[in-house]
Amino acid sequence: TRFFISILCALLEHYVDVRLIGDEHAGHEIIFKLKQWDDAICKMDVQNIIRLCQSDVSLFDIGFELQGVQAYQELWRRYAPFFQGEIKVFRRNINIFSRDGLAFLHCYSKLDHASGVATPEIPWCRTTLCFQKTVGEWLVAHQHISVPVDFETKMSKPIYFPD
Repeated sequence: TRFFISILCALLEHYVDVRLIGDEHAGHEIIFKLKQWDDAICKMDVQNIIRLCQSDVSLFDIGFELQGVQAYQELWRRYAPFFQGEIKVFRRNINIFSRDGLAFLHCYSKLDHASGVATPEIPWCRTTLCFQKTVGEWLVAHQHISVPVDFETKMSKPIYFPD
């Protein structure tokens, strides 16, 4: 338990603005799972990304949707060449809602250089991850990524945060 608490404290420092709603213990488990997820993405470790998903995982992205772990795996294989070098998942305003083996989080996120120097052409996105606890392990069941759109111009509206 002490070990888990020390790991949790380190994770909470990594994710600065986190709000837990519902089952607090499950929320802490989701923070731990989110860190594993982000680490797998930063390494472009497709096998580990898939291991963290339900077999029927679904994704709604900006331009498409897919269903099933095989399609999700293929998507990450296609993404991998675009993320060369040291990358990091940046997240802001993380809200985690958890209860009875089901949890979801929503936040703003982006993949960028690990240096922290923002790349202007890489936008912040709105992200939702849904987790389901299966045989004692939280796994990603659904991911939704979007950007706001100005309906008059039909153009995306960038999300900005002060540095």
